[in-house]
Amino acid sequence: MLPHALRAASASFLMSIGLLALQGSKAFAESIPSAAGVGAAATPVSASRDLQLEVFINGTSTDLIAAFRQDADGILAIEPDQLRNVGIEPGEEAMRPDGLIDIAKLPLVSFEFDETAQIIHFTVEYDARSARVIDAHERAQDDTSTADPQSSLGALVTYTLFASTGGGGIDDMWAFDGASGWFEGRVFSPFGVLASSYIANSSPDEPYGSTRLDTTWSYSNPKWLTTVRAGDVITGGLSWTRPTRLGGVQIQRNFGLRPDLVTMPLPELSGSAAVPSTVDIYVNNAQRLSEEVPTGPFQITNLPVVTGSGTARVVVRDALGRETVSETPFFASSDLLASGFWDYSAEAGFARRFYGVESGDYDGRLMASGTLRYGVTDWLTLEGHAEGGAELINGGAGAVFGLGPYGVGSFAASASSYGGQTGFQVAAGVELQLWGMHFFARTQRTFGDYNDIAAVTVDPLPPLLPDDDFHSAAPPRALDQVSVSVPLRFDPSTLNFSYTQLKTDEGEKSRILGLSLNRPFGNSASFFATAFTDLEDEDSFGAFAGVSIPLGNDIYASTGVSSDSEGTAVTADLVKSEGNEIGSVGWRLRDTEGAYTDRAVSASYRAPFARFEAGIQQHEDQFRATAQADGSVVFAGSDVFFSNRIDDAFTVVDAGVPDIDVQYENRPAGRTNRRGKLLVPDLRSYEPNRITIDPTNLPIDATVAGTREVTVPADRSGTVVKFDVEAGAQNALVTLRDEGGEFLETGAAGQVEGGASEGFVVGYEGQAFITGLGPQNRIVVDQPTRGRCAAEFGFEPREGEQVAIPDAVCRPVE
Repeated sequence: MLPHALRAASASFLMSIGLLALQGSKAFAESIPSAAGVGAAATPVSASRDLQLEVFINGTSTDLIAAFRQDADGILAIEPDQLRNVGIEPGEEAMRPDGLIDIAKLPLVSFEFDETAQIIHFTVEYDARSARVIDAHERAQDDTSTADPQSSLGALVTYTLFASTGGGGIDDMWAFDGASGWFEGRVFSPFGVLASSYIANSSPDEPYGSTRLDTTWSYSNPKWLTTVRAGDVITGGLSWTRPTRLGGVQIQRNFGLRPDLVTMPLPELSGSAAVPSTVDIYVNNAQRLSEEVPTGPFQITNLPVVTGSGTARVVVRDALGRETVSETPFFASSDLLASGFWDYSAEAGFARRFYGVESGDYDGRLMASGTLRYGVTDWLTLEGHAEGGAELINGGAGAVFGLGPYGVGSFAASASSYGGQTGFQVAAGVELQLWGMHFFARTQRTFGDYNDIAAVTVDPLPPLLPDDDFHSAAPPRALDQVSVSVPLRFDPSTLNFSYTQLKTDEGEKSRILGLSLNRPFGNSASFFATAFTDLEDEDSFGAFAGVSIPLGNDIYASTGVSSDSEGTAVTADLVKSEGNEIGSVGWRLRDTEGAYTDRAVSASYRAPFARFEAGIQQHEDQFRATAQADGSVVFAGSDVFFSNRIDDAFTVVDAGVPDIDVQYENRPAGRTNRRGKLLVPDLRSYEPNRITIDPTNLPIDATVAGTREVTVPADRSGTVVKFDVEAGAQNALVTLRDEGGEFLETGAAGQVEGGASEGFVVGYEGQAFITGLGPQNRIVVDQPTRGRCAAEFGFEPREGEQVAIPDAVCRPVE
């Protein structure tokens, strides 16, 4: 296997492409500080100097301070970006050789410079105004959204255990039928994550069996937006390619490392305000932004929207409440990349075969694959894909293009050569939203002997029957898909139509037609009906219709009638949904009568350390009982924890003392154990997660540096959040007086001599909270008007009590 691994690494290295983006630094005008600055006195100009001036336009403050350069001859100049940022378009005729704008040469602009007040007043005609740019996505982010991700050293095992009993009669219901388990082990550190998963099973015919699924090491670099993997990987792909499992290496763009990054084109809105106004932006009747704007044009960029079609409404409201409303339709698609964005994936390795059946069956031929996407403009994204190895060469290119506010379209073509066989493939698709109707269509055709990695590396299973042939893994000869969703104008119902036509490489054909109807009624109830048929097989059809009614407290009742080639049956369901909170209970009752009998009852419970589910089922004459447990065992923070299943990130809160309430995003997360720790699962990787503790239950003699921390865990990793609670701390509340019996001055600052504690400040009535005390202490205090003094006092800690030292005398010192 070592030569295979070396060849895979070498091929991946040759395929990797370094993508560097250089971003020039830009200076922008800054908001005015809350406190007014001191005006500069007028001084003669003997040399050029830099000025920071508050900017007024047409008599109104922009609330911005811009940097100007004043030459020795008094000419004022400014950088183009700063001028545009305050609301004035930098004209080319005013551009100087040094790249600055001479404001005296700006067309349609005049100004007055108040040197004493450090203010510049511009009078600007409308055509000379630049649009005030408001980044809506930036407004939604906080200061910690781009914090560096963290990962501690630790490990966890996530498991799903399942067991069943049953047989051909009620007397056999408790006979052992089988047991299985799914396990995934992860070891995480700042150097990446090593994960391995497998399944194990036992049955009356086979006491023990196991199969390895995936073993992969991965490392992600948020600065490069890149993830590197080694082991079992899945090749990157496009809508017209087929991803393949490989045993090898992979380097891949991962936009998920920056949740704050917007990668798809978003609608841009613009408008104008005649007077200072408030702009409210609504997307599909939901408010997304409210911003104050000065007079003049404005532009809203990076507006947060969901994919698909919608309408953005801009409401400009002045101080008198007068409104101007405009609406703009849009269509957002994640298939398009914003202008200038790259997306790529490169892999090399050996094709995995019989995944889930065999633990380590890999084809012996080295294969490689590469995928690339680039946003040329906001409405055009180019795509490319190539793969090959062992006589296989496959490559193609395509494009995804916007169709204005109505939808997106795509087209791609590729060709292959393998062992003297050649073939071609073309694919096209369109997605539209017109008159409230959603339309999707896609077609794909192959010609000749078209092959890819999946087709040439498959090891076909022998036929199950003597008359059967080997099944080909080549791409289908034809694949057509059409779907239409139409909300009815005369009724609140929605009608959905779908059609799929598939022709395999062997010539087998399917034409599946589907139809569904959904209609809400009452407060939350709904009626639904579906039907399907295969036009190539008259025995393949089915229909189902029913109603669903919520009963409150997460309980739903539904009933329906189904019909297929086996007959007609009636089903009734009563379900209580299980929540995500600890202690949540769920259950289900189901009964089907008619063409066949199927009865079942099940219940689930979410405990702090695992989730449990059990059920009993009767299907015709077969009786069965099942039980399942899901959870995780975590080794982190020098401790062991049992938890519900953890699929992403988590943190271990180390408060230092037991029975401290912990909140995650202002929701109760639990209470620390006797070692002062708590596992908080279900964190969002690469996003800021806020953890707080409630100091109410802290011992009276405990100190804590802070009660709020923000952690940004890496992918599928864990962090440790320490609050540095110190119980039994050496601190006391000391009342300080001078020799005359007067309290020391409020605001006086002090320090314990010879100690490592932080300084303290004297509060009202001479009280100071002083930490880092010993049996005998000497403190020095600097008073604002009375000078320096020193006090000496003893200290004896008392467990569970706040030590108070009254009337410590502070005597003057030099």
